[in-house]
Order: sequence, then C-alpha cells, then structure tokens
Amino acid sequence: MSETEPPKTDRAPYWAALEKFDAAICEAISVSQASSGRLPAPNVGYASFVFTRMCSTGVSLIRATPLSRWVRSDFEDWNFGAIAGHARSLLDGYLLFSYLIQPVKSEAELKTRINVMHLNDCMRRIKFHTDLGITEDLSGFEMQREELCSRLTENEYFKSLSPEVKKDCLRGKFLMIDNRDEMLAKVGFKKGEFNSLYDLLSQYVHILPMSFYRIKANGRSTGIENDTDRVYMTQTLAIGAVILTEATDKMVKQFPNTISVRKGTKSIFSPGPIGNRPRKPNGR
Repeated sequence: MSETEPPKTDRAPYWAALEKFDAAICEAISVSQASSGRLPAPNVGYASFVFTRMCSTGVSLIRATPLSRWVRSDFEDWNFGAIAGHARSLLDGYLLFSYLIQPVKSEAELKTRINVMHLNDCMRRIKFHTDLGITEDLSGFEMQREELCSRLTENEYFKSLSPEVKKDCLRGKFLMIDNRDEMLAKVGFKKGEFNSLYDLLSQYVHILPMSFYRIKANGRSTGIENDTDRVYMTQTLAIGAVILTEATDKMVKQFPNTISVRKGTKSIFSPGPIGNRPRKPNGR
C-alpha cells in the first residue's frame, strides 16, 4: 500500500447515513417547490423562505460529501470541515423555521413575532453599514427602526412580555422571542447534545484548535479518508436527515397536498441530479 492510499475501512454506516440524507433532501426540495406560489399566513410564509434556504444548504452539504451522487469529482475529499458550516446552518435554520411555523394564538402575537424579526434584521443592517462607513442608506434604516419599535410598543401581545425581553427586542438583540433553550425544548432536542454538536461544528467552521491539534499525515483533517472524519460525517448526515425530515413534515402539515411528491430519492425536482429532474414531454 502506498503512503497516500487510504486504508480499507467499513463504509457501511457512512453509506446508510448518506442515503438517508439524500432521501431527506430530495423530499424537502420537492415539497418546497410544490408549495411555492401559495398565500399562507405571514409566519408560515417566512417559515417557507427559511425552509428554502435549508434546502439550498442541504444541497451544498451533500455536494461537499464524499461519494455523493450529486457531484462528480476526480478524487474524494474526506475533510469534515467541508460540511461543518453547512451542517451548523441547518441547525440554526431548523430552530428559526420551527419558531416561525409554530401556531400562534392571536393576530397580535403573530405581528409581534414578525416585527421582532424585522427589527433584528434592521439593526444588523444599521451596524453593518455603520461599520463599513456606508452612510447613504442609514437614514432609511433609522426610519424603519422607529416604525418597527412603534408597532411593537403599541402591540398588546408585546406589552405582555417581561420588561427584560421587551427591552432586548427593542434593541434588536433578539431574532426570536423564544430563546434557544426554549426552542430546543419545543423541537425535542436535548440541550447538552445540541450544544456539543454545535460547538464541534464551530471548531471546524472557524478552524479552532480542536480542528487541527490532532492532524495526522495523510489522515485526520487532511482530506484523506480516515476514521475520525468519516465518523463525524456519518453522524452529521444522520442528524441532518432527521432535521430535514422533521422540517418537511411540518411543511406538509401546512400544505397537505404536497405529500404526494415525497418519494425519497425518486422525488422529482429541478435543478438536481438527472434522475430527479422532471421528464420532458418526449420522455427524455
């Protein structure tokens, strides 16, 4: 065996996880496309936008995954860091998606949730432009901020929130009224497991010590196939498949007639692998 030839390994768990993720992302995309053009409640509409981004992120993840049918390559890149950022984005997206799509008890609550998100975005844009020294749009953002704050302070549901939450919302600090721990409880994700997974992914997103302290020649963290990166990828694909499946379930609940397009890796959508694209009228 040459120095660069990867060792013979058991890829069965990896193949199983990859196939599950493949089926999950195919169904997610097909449901996303089948539900487009509808006029749902505002929170469901924004949730569908987040779902679309989750689908796009899932495509980027599977295309960066070794042995994926979604891309052709002259070599395999077994670098866990190649998918870590996409996987972390799926976690963030799933919490926001679940927050937006959950039922609301009143119109006032619905407007509060949407306007808190708008204000968070507005404040981020103000900071972004200020830090870059771009001033021509700041007056417009400030006017938007004032309008959003006014909407919130006059909203009966917003008035019922705790003083601390209201203060932070008006500062644009919160994207969601529910904090992360509350959302984790609602989606059934154990806090300790989520935090550990999120931290592991972050180590590779930012190239922190955990991602390079144990680099081995022609092995871990180099792109050559190795047990550590393959196991990390296997676990990430398995978790990603669960997240996408649960999000797709919630979308189908809102758009029941899309259930028929869920056909695993046989789902039809475009763009995508040739086997998933709609057939042309001539059957090609």
